[in-house]
Amino acid sequence: MNFIEVTIEGNLDSGELLAMLENGESLGAWEAEGVLRLYWSEEKWSPAVLSDLKGALARLGIEAGSSPVIRSVPDQDWNAKWTASLNPIRLGRRVRIRQSWHSADAAFDGVELVIDPKRAFGTGYHVTTQLVVEWLEEHIGGQERILDVGTGSGILAMAAIRLGAASALAVDNDPAALECAREYCETNGFGPELDLRACSFEDLETEVFDVILANLDIRTLPMFCRHMPRLLKARGIACLSGLQQQDLEEISQALSQAGLRINSKKQRDEWLCLGVVNA
Repeated sequence: MNFIEVTIEGNLDSGELLAMLENGESLGAWEAEGVLRLYWSEEKWSPAVLSDLKGALARLGIEAGSSPVIRSVPDQDWNAKWTASLNPIRLGRRVRIRQSWHSADAAFDGVELVIDPKRAFGTGYHVTTQLVVEWLEEHIGGQERILDVGTGSGILAMAAIRLGAASALAVDNDPAALECAREYCETNGFGPELDLRACSFEDLETEVFDVILANLDIRTLPMFCRHMPRLLKARGIACLSGLQQQDLEEISQALSQAGLRINSKKQRDEWLCLGVVNA
């Protein structure tokens, strides 16, 4: 059997992109040196699948000039090819992400999490994840109660706790993502201090938090801003990511209408990370 290989240049998280696809039953993806490769069996590939893929890329901000390259390839040892492409990655100064087939780094004096890429956003390779972890390193003082909205793999909630937060509630409306997150939490030895719930932020009514993390997208973040005042303690802080420069005016307006303001901004490539406080 032959397979369809789609090659895309750009800084992409394979788990995030796979989770956004609705058609085609992709067999998986792997990334190396700024190139992402996705695979389908020939019988599952169609113009509708390509249209779905291009739509997901557009929502991730991938320019038209980075059009996918499509070719037919023969069967091979896909698992060996995929695993060989992934290496541990450092996030900020104190967090290291490694895959289960790599050994721990005895010389690393920091937080280490084991995350094998699956169908959930948050493997550590995407800039937005890296920016939020760097923000956490600067703002977690100890014993905070964290809310991680759209948690995906749970990577941000896990990192926050290991950096000193007392507990975290991690929510996502995708049951597949929560299933992955529960596996990661078990692998990394987390217990009741990390509460994973399959729900949306609209379902959170009575709890309040010291720190809110929301690595979402511009379609979702403005809606979430309206809910932040009831979820954030009076002296609480928040970190928003998943945004690009062209989204700044819209998100600034949404925050202002909610009685919140931006007190810090960090940009890497085309992605923004915003620190938010009560106005």
